[in-house]
Amino acid sequence: MRRIGLTALIVFLALGCSGCWDSVEIEEVAIVGSMSIDKGQGDHVVVSLEVINPSALASGTQGPIGESPVVSVMTRDEANTIPAAITSAQRRTPRKICTGLVGTIVIGQALAREGVGKIIDYLVRNATVRSSATLTTCDTGAGLLQRPFMFPLPSRTLAGLGESALASGMTITVTLCEFMARLSEPGIEPITMHTVGRKTKDVQVKRQGDEVKQTDPAVMREQPIDVDVSLDGELPPDSPILNPYKETSSGEFVPGTTINIGIAAYRGDKLVGFLDDHEARGYLWTVGRVEQGTIEVDDPGGSGKKIALGIIRSSASVKPVIDDDLIRMDVELHVDLETREAPMHTNVNNQTLVQALEDSLDALILREARATLNRVQKELKTDIYGFGNKVYRKDPKLWAELEPRWNEEIFPNLEVNIQVKSRVRAPGSAYSVANR
Repeated sequence: MRRIGLTALIVFLALGCSGCWDSVEIEEVAIVGSMSIDKGQGDHVVVSLEVINPSALASGTQGPIGESPVVSVMTRDEANTIPAAITSAQRRTPRKICTGLVGTIVIGQALAREGVGKIIDYLVRNATVRSSATLTTCDTGAGLLQRPFMFPLPSRTLAGLGESALASGMTITVTLCEFMARLSEPGIEPITMHTVGRKTKDVQVKRQGDEVKQTDPAVMREQPIDVDVSLDGELPPDSPILNPYKETSSGEFVPGTTINIGIAAYRGDKLVGFLDDHEARGYLWTVGRVEQGTIEVDDPGGSGKKIALGIIRSSASVKPVIDDDLIRMDVELHVDLETREAPMHTNVNNQTLVQALEDSLDALILREARATLNRVQKELKTDIYGFGNKVYRKDPKLWAELEPRWNEEIFPNLEVNIQVKSRVRAPGSAYSVANR
């Protein structure tokens, strides 16, 4: 009897644990690939969602371009809070909206300058939003959710550009988790990727049956994306949001979407400015986060031409020096590079030339790092470098006294000594053979 009772108990417990009470089948959900959050009227927020059509992606794009199925749909809703805006979008979506696969969250500049505190609060509280989602700041949040370029989905385009842009050495990807950590950690301010969407006609599209002449000129016409979205939710008839695949069949150049990428600097939860191009790289030098990229310097041999060197890796060591009321940061940068292009007959194995090359690199890197540091200290006044965090870790009591005055008074006048040690590790096999 005891064995029978035990068996019955096991069967009863197994029946109670046989499934997930809140399970939802994949064909019943509307997957959101990317999300943008803009400033609305008054205290409202405007939430745009890229809802993916999985069946269209699975079916491919066989047949004429004009008959390709829509792979994603943009929704746009305004409300007092983000959950209310998503709920409003749910009324027009025949499937349950799922934000568990959001890969990119785009924040509009106007909203970011007012503060993203409630946005981060929602994203952290919402268990269905992944902490690994990439945060980016744009002039207009929905401006990036435009016609995709090379990928069928805008979210794939944004994710791909975020990864490939690291090769330029002029930006950095920041996840929701990393942003939140900087927001809560003392002495270091948050940053995100900065993105500027542009319509461009520098890409020529070849359709089925069309012939593209090699002599056709490549026309480059760029202009910032203007979404032209009114607050009542109406969009113009030719909006790229309503018709992301609108193309002509005349063989003309088709507008694509390119994205210029840099770094957005925050003070607390408020955006205070942008670092683009060499300014962004100057910041990344100081924090040792330049992973790839190319540097051009004058040929020390006197040819009047440039030598291109590829960045292999970089690192930075920051040491706080505290002596009574004097606080100083000693920063030492190490950069390894390889020769990628040089004038013919330039012997990059010559140690004298290599030393002169490294001296030029040291001066260039120091100039970029110093220029960005001066702007961040004097103009932006936000410690995105984390110098205050170094003080906090070395002397928490001193940091408690300095923290209220750090960004406004101490950081802008903080003495920072930067030393650069670059090393050209690989001269290039082609030149070594040519100069044997």
